[in-house]
Amino acid sequence: MLVVLIDVDKKTVDERLKQLDDALIADSQPIRQLKEAIAIFISKRNIETWMHYLQGETVDEEIEYSKFNNESDCKPFVEKLVNQCYQGLDENAPPSLQAACGELQRILPFLE
Repeated sequence: MLVVLIDVDKKTVDERLKQLDDALIADSQPIRQLKEAIAIFISKRNIETWMHYLQGETVDEEIEYSKFNNESDCKPFVEKLVNQCYQGLDENAPPSLQAACGELQRILPFLE
């Protein structure tokens, strides 16, 4: 299984997906197929948006959130993310996070 975690900076999620496909095409590689165990998690602005949401904050995907001082500080929020993806996100979850949970759900059968 391959998991890609990338942000879009000031692009859109679709633009970032196209950029990844274009890189494969330029290298004469086939683009990702939905039946492959490849998940692409794309945060809209930066991954910190998701971390702030998981801390209970209301977030705006157009705002750049500050980075954590220590990357290991994210671990409890990543675990919370996985749990929320299994249980279902709140409707106010950022759209890019909802899409990432959809990717997780799509690749779960590959883990069995």
